[in-house]
Amino acid sequence: MPSLERGCRVLILVPGRLGERLSGPEIRAVRLGQALSAEHRVTLMAPSAERDEHDGLAVVPFSRRRLLREARRHDVLMASTVPPFALALKRSLRIVAISDQYDPVELELGTLGKGAKRARATARAARRLQLRSADLVLCAGLRQGALLEAEIETLEDASRPPLYNVPFGIDGELPPGQGQPLREHFDQIKAGDKVVLWWGSLWRWLDAETAIRAVASLAGSRPDVKLVFTAGRPPNGDAERHSVLAEAKGLAKELGVLDRSVLFLEEWVPFAKRGDYLRDADLGLTLHRDTEEASLAARARYMDYLSAGLPCVLGRGDETAGRFEQAGFATLVEAGSPAATATAIVELLDEGTSAKAAEAGRRLIDEFRWQRVAVPLLDALREIAPQARTAAPSRQLGRTTSYYARRLVDRVLPSH
Repeated sequence: MPSLERGCRVLILVPGRLGERLSGPEIRAVRLGQALSAEHRVTLMAPSAERDEHDGLAVVPFSRRRLLREARRHDVLMASTVPPFALALKRSLRIVAISDQYDPVELELGTLGKGAKRARATARAARRLQLRSADLVLCAGLRQGALLEAEIETLEDASRPPLYNVPFGIDGELPPGQGQPLREHFDQIKAGDKVVLWWGSLWRWLDAETAIRAVASLAGSRPDVKLVFTAGRPPNGDAERHSVLAEAKGLAKELGVLDRSVLFLEEWVPFAKRGDYLRDADLGLTLHRDTEEASLAARARYMDYLSAGLPCVLGRGDETAGRFEQAGFATLVEAGSPAATATAIVELLDEGTSAKAAEAGRRLIDEFRWQRVAVPLLDALREIAPQARTAAPSRQLGRTTSYYARRLVDRVLPSH
């Protein structure tokens, strides 16, 4: 049994590969692991793990057999989606299952059009299984928490797992950038031009169209304003069905601003170099469509704007954007309004206004550091640590099912 001083042995499943190019889910898994490692022994499990270490944390490759073997050595298993077979065997494995439900996948899938109904049903069934069977559930905002609470209330056959609000965080302020990678890459960006950076991919639930129309409307009066989309293919996940890159390029061409006022960086920026690109911009821009997803989003790109001290224009609706506006760091616009977006861009590009917003961002950074946002999870694990190996999780399989589950574990993983 682990002592209080040594904490828990925590195994975190990373949903994508760990390399130099990372997307939001991988960043969150790694950074929460680092925050937990101050008090606990943390191991990451990732697909196709090529190294046995990442950012100071041990890494092992994912497979079902390896997961079962590692689970026997750990007290806590945390994942965005805890595999159903692990949930079924958790009593036999004596692990506490933590499900991180920060990403509203079901609502994102609702933007797909054809096939959306079936995809949403599958995602909803997966989430309901997590809520039925996990011992702790994480969310990334009060609205997400309220939605999950309401859904848990509908699960009559389930116990009620405690919910912990763990927002998406940041490491701190990014160091000064090296070079000017955006201006060096695009000849169209001249000395003195203002770079408006759309950081991150162009997903269907976001609103690249309004951003393009806003900048196109400024092309005559403000030819110095250049909009850059970081449009590289994400390193993990099924990106093609979610992307609107082709549509965005088509609209920019139709409006006569493609490769003039609207530019596309068609490579994914390495995580370690993100500060160079963010520091080379004058303004961040992220807009979303008027969908249910918008009010529940926890966008990693917002955190990069904050860590770079990059004032931003954001779509109104989600909690983080609201907090940024309240602090004076961001200007918010209503969904689908090119005119309002163009006005906000011009106003925030003013040097005096921009400097005030950047200073407001610096005052906001400490609120979102990973070490701070992870406090509720750390508190929960402190309660788990003393009894992690002395008692099974509160929600257990029935005796018969548990018996056969135990036999399966012993067959797959001999005790020696």
